[in-house]
Amino acid sequence: MRETTALGAAIAAGFAVGVWEGFEAVEKINTAGRREFRAEIPVEEAERRFERWEKAVGMCRGWL
Repeated sequence: MRETTALGAAIAAGFAVGVWEGFEAVEKINTAGRREFRAEIPVEEAERRFERWEKAVGMCRGWL
């Protein structure tokens, strides 16, 4: 799904106005072509990359 933000907003709005009562009701929405993401790198590598990402974000703070 390319527009996950829009879908999420639509689902939230549906909950707000009572279109759906629980998450079970929306489980089948937009399942065509659905794929599940599975990380293919070791946990240690993912943690290392995440640490580098956090460092980069920290370095960017205060630019504006």
